[in-house]
Amino acid sequence: MSSRSLFKRKSFYIFIALIVILLVLAQFSFAENNVSNSVDIKKISKYSDGTTVFAGDEIIDNSKVDKFPIVTNLGFLVAQIQQKDFLGSMFSITTGAVPAPAKEFVYGNVTEEGLVADFDGPGYIEFKNNKIFVHAPQDFVWGYTDPYIQAIRTDDGIDLINLRTNKTVDHIAGSDISNDTIDEDYIASGDAIKEWYDKYSVVGSKYNLQYCLAGINDGRKYIEPELLIEKFPEAYKYSKKYPGGSPVMIYQCNCKEVVVADTYTYLGDHSEYGNDNREYNAKEFVKGWNGTIIPVNATACGRDGIGFTAVKDAEAEGGSATHGVCPSARALRNAVMALGIPLPVGMDSGEDAVLFGYSPTTGIKITNTYDYPIKIIMSTEGSGTGMAIYCKVIALIPQ
Repeated sequence: MSSRSLFKRKSFYIFIALIVILLVLAQFSFAENNVSNSVDIKKISKYSDGTTVFAGDEIIDNSKVDKFPIVTNLGFLVAQIQQKDFLGSMFSITTGAVPAPAKEFVYGNVTEEGLVADFDGPGYIEFKNNKIFVHAPQDFVWGYTDPYIQAIRTDDGIDLINLRTNKTVDHIAGSDISNDTIDEDYIASGDAIKEWYDKYSVVGSKYNLQYCLAGINDGRKYIEPELLIEKFPEAYKYSKKYPGGSPVMIYQCNCKEVVVADTYTYLGDHSEYGNDNREYNAKEFVKGWNGTIIPVNATACGRDGIGFTAVKDAEAEGGSATHGVCPSARALRNAVMALGIPLPVGMDSGEDAVLFGYSPTTGIKITNTYDYPIKIIMSTEGSGTGMAIYCKVIALIPQ
């Protein structure tokens, strides 16, 4: 056996012997100091207070953790060895100083190594007593859409402003506004923004292009659009269909979907208003409300961007009305009120269910006072005056 091989083997045995000795002596270590009191947790955390995290995320930036004398902190070295950080432990032994393990700074749903525990859904961190507490998600996690990227008209184009940082992220000349220069993830196309710029805006006019999720029910901080797109793509698509301030569910536990209300009505005959237009409006109402989810104690409206046909009506304000929406609205109203939910804003309790002056989708607002989140399912069957309009309310009940 060569002298080099013999040296390597002896070095290995010495290292193992050191580990054994340290394990024995660890119980006599004076490492009972609460090192977290001497550390600013904000400086060593990879995330800010309230940030959404997921299983496996590493919470602590180990490169920023202070080192302590091994003599009085043998337990820290033992933790380093137990985590199989042999290179780091050799360095600690050589220098006589060892970094405090992640378990000194974290608790809750997190491992001793500082990794978010293996749970389903989006957790979040909270700074408590200069430590990081990791929360698992509640049964339902939801918030409200809030403007994030906004276009502001300037003399020669538009500035794109991040409203959370108040920084300009881009400037686009008026002549360059198009589908090629406007991000496809924004709620409006480049053509739509170009039309707004050319026809309806003046210097200082504002146009919301993208929403984040704020006012989240469990108290975590807002969630950026980038994270919504990456982790909650269906929720992000949903958010783009509804006006700002709408509630959006990003997570639900394993739920049973139970039909708790089921109603129907018929279009009926009012030829004086044009039954073809009425049928169109009734179907648009159904389209505008189908799939809407309303969390508990939240208020929601129907989808944005739904088009209705105005029908001349001398008795209506402005001389016209969206006749045909009322049969669909009656089905919706009767379904939600069967659950004890109050009469929605923008609705009447009579035959003409939609009040004049209210959009049949974004103008009507339903507050869910039921015990569980609800999902509205609407559909039609047949055509003409005999067209049936159905509305089901589904409760999302945790298993």
